[in-house]
Amino acid sequence: MAPELYQPLFLAVTGIATYLYAAWYTSSSSSGLGRQRFSMAVSLITSLILVFWLGGRPVSGRAFGDTVNYALEYMAMDAANRSVSMNWNAEWIWSLLMVTCKRAGISINGFFTIVEAGYVLSLLWAVKRFMPSNPLLGMLFAFTSLMFFTFGVNGLRNGLACHIVLVAMSYFFDDKYLPAILFSLLSFGIHRSTILPVAAMLAGRYAIKDYRYAIGIWGASILVSLVAGGAFSGFFAMLGFDERMSSYLTSEYADSFSRTGFRWDFLLYSSLPVLMGWYVCVKKAIRDDWYRALCTAYCLCNAFWVIVIRAAFSNRFAYLSWFMYPLVIAYPLINLPVWEDQERKTGLILAAYCSFTLFMQVFVW
Repeated sequence: MAPELYQPLFLAVTGIATYLYAAWYTSSSSSGLGRQRFSMAVSLITSLILVFWLGGRPVSGRAFGDTVNYALEYMAMDAANRSVSMNWNAEWIWSLLMVTCKRAGISINGFFTIVEAGYVLSLLWAVKRFMPSNPLLGMLFAFTSLMFFTFGVNGLRNGLACHIVLVAMSYFFDDKYLPAILFSLLSFGIHRSTILPVAAMLAGRYAIKDYRYAIGIWGASILVSLVAGGAFSGFFAMLGFDERMSSYLTSEYADSFSRTGFRWDFLLYSSLPVLMGWYVCVKKAIRDDWYRALCTAYCLCNAFWVIVIRAAFSNRFAYLSWFMYPLVIAYPLINLPVWEDQERKTGLILAAYCSFTLFMQVFVW
């Protein structure tokens, strides 16, 4: 299959499936254990198909971005003479995965399939824990989110690490600390930038008990960015906790990203989960500790991105909050009594959510 056809086919298939499910969900009155089992079975089958399809993609930088860079590194690796030691100042777990696969004689597409399995199935794991009554609906929100395909085939390490953070979140929110810590460390060893969402998760769970404070921090970040965003970008670059991230914050890559500057379009997109959280947690005053903590973590991570919004490759910073986007939108629709006639409104929101992604991917990006 031609590399250029992968994304259009993905958008077409997920779009059609989402519209059909939204129509069925809007009109269906079925519920209970039968729907849960159907939802989980379809989610698992769809996820496995996606894992093998994306894992078997051709090596093409034009269609899949950093895929070609990972492929070149993997194919050129001399695994026999390369050792990996535990070092939390580097992505040693990612290196260990590459070296182990190379020593086992796994092809580049086999390696990509393993990575996709981690990316997609960790998401399914997290969605099942956050939305056990209807994981399929949660997965459709994830599949049709703006960055799902991109970070599955381009920002591989970042996407994989962030979805593992979602699993860690589900255990922290459930006060199961050992698996939560292990999954957090796993994400650090794959991509160190996940220290930000993990810290935000802990703040949302244990420190900030009123979502209005998180909204205030997010709003303040917009003012800070408008007034002194450049100075803060330089400050974060000096911290140096991630060399690649630091380089994005400086002018080194400024010519490589066609649209730097204050991204009002990205900010508008990012504001919708903030508003959803406000509507549920503040206006409707629905108490749910998991959802409040999730919304708070999203606000804090997105606030960091807003401050450095002018950086090259700012979409990579945005993803440190955007990977939570579909859960922030879907969680109250599935788990909480937000509206009367909620199933019909949920179907309409899902259809609108998918339509926005299709519009952005086809006509804007």
